[in-house]
Amino acid sequence: MNISFQANIRPPVSTIYGPADYRDFRKQLETIDTLLNTTGIEARLIAKKITENSTPLQIEHTHMELRAVILLNLTNEPYRKLAFQLADSDLYRWFIGINDFSKLKPPSKSVIQRAEHKWDKEEISEIILHLNRMVSDPDKSEEILCSASPLDYSEVYADSTCIKANIHHPVDWLLFRDAVKTIMGSIKLIRSEGILNRMKEPESFVKKVNNLTIEMTQASRNRNGATLQKKILRRMKKLLQKVEKHGYRYYSLLKQKWEITEWSKKQADQVLQRISNVLEQIPSIISIAHTRIISGKKVPNSEKILSLYEKHVHVIKRGKFDANVEFGNGFYLAEQEDGLIIDWGFFSGKPLFDTKILQETTIRIKENYSQESFGIATDRGFNSKTNDRFLDKENIFNATCPRDPEILKVKMANEKFRKAQKRRAQTEARIGIFKNKFIGNKILRKGVDNREMKVTWSVLIHNLWIVARIANKNQEFREKEFKEAA
Repeated sequence: MNISFQANIRPPVSTIYGPADYRDFRKQLETIDTLLNTTGIEARLIAKKITENSTPLQIEHTHMELRAVILLNLTNEPYRKLAFQLADSDLYRWFIGINDFSKLKPPSKSVIQRAEHKWDKEEISEIILHLNRMVSDPDKSEEILCSASPLDYSEVYADSTCIKANIHHPVDWLLFRDAVKTIMGSIKLIRSEGILNRMKEPESFVKKVNNLTIEMTQASRNRNGATLQKKILRRMKKLLQKVEKHGYRYYSLLKQKWEITEWSKKQADQVLQRISNVLEQIPSIISIAHTRIISGKKVPNSEKILSLYEKHVHVIKRGKFDANVEFGNGFYLAEQEDGLIIDWGFFSGKPLFDTKILQETTIRIKENYSQESFGIATDRGFNSKTNDRFLDKENIFNATCPRDPEILKVKMANEKFRKAQKRRAQTEARIGIFKNKFIGNKILRKGVDNREMKVTWSVLIHNLWIVARIANKNQEFREKEFKEAA
């Protein structure tokens, strides 16, 4: 659907000669503002969420929500903090299209959170591909990049990483503590609504499990630590089983009598779901702890419970110096020479081996960008004989690092391979920039779908950020040449 969208008349932003970091950020926002219009990204996204019957105010509100989500991912601020800044900052209000003439007020944290999920990940992925195709189009590069040279996709550099989930280290007795605290917290809520059943105060159970957790931690420092931990675990097990019984009683009571509370049906269901989620997992966490601590046996990764609240979290062993084992979801990206992400993958299930990823990304790049021939450089994790044969068949220059040192020595004699591997080392830095600037040390989203949505938005905003940097650099170079010529 074609839409006619007229942004609010925006007075210029207050002239503030702040520090260099502020001036750079302001210039980035102004360039991104221009890019959203020249590339048609904004019009496409707004068109997906309005109808022919939408009022101008509804269109204006959708525009504001989109701009707020862009700021959210560009700054990587929490919802609440960004809501404060949107109300306070002239620069931010200018960017989202709010001024003295607007009928809109700055969005609250809840509005920003809902706006992040207004578009689904398929729609955002489509926009990312649209942007990537435009900046590689020779007819569009002058308008978008301030240069006659479009971005080149003839060389691709790929790597994979782990997007850490926001969970604590999955220690067995800490899962016991989490279960007790969650069930007792829910019971406390139910009791506050007048639904009572005979039991001790919920806080007494929480206090007891906290004390046992401290004892368990301190036991590891004792000479007879293993024996002590077994005794303490048995006490924790009895406590958890008692809490489990109370949990089932209050679950049944709330299900039968929720109408006498002041809660709505949805609120009652939320509490019921919170209790049932933990109750369902109690037999498993007891069994796993018994196997590991009492029996002293190993538990396969596929059977481990890493978090009571996050189902789709996996053990990812990457052998890094500062993180030999990580807990989260696998993530893969492929960038071109200038750092633009042209292919990516977020794995909600068990991450694929790097060797499996290579063929899929090669096929996608060919299809998405009509790139028949290009070179791809990776670390040795992506290399295999099967992939070597595949790349040769597809007429792709194979710059994957071989596992065999002797083969690597031979390949390093090729200048093109050597340059590709040297540039490929920068992809580690690209992953670091993507995670640190746009994701954070841990991704602060609950649920695998929400984490995937955050990652997809981050890819789009990262690419807008890269294009804005390139356009600003080209513009500065032109201005410098003009001054020198004058």
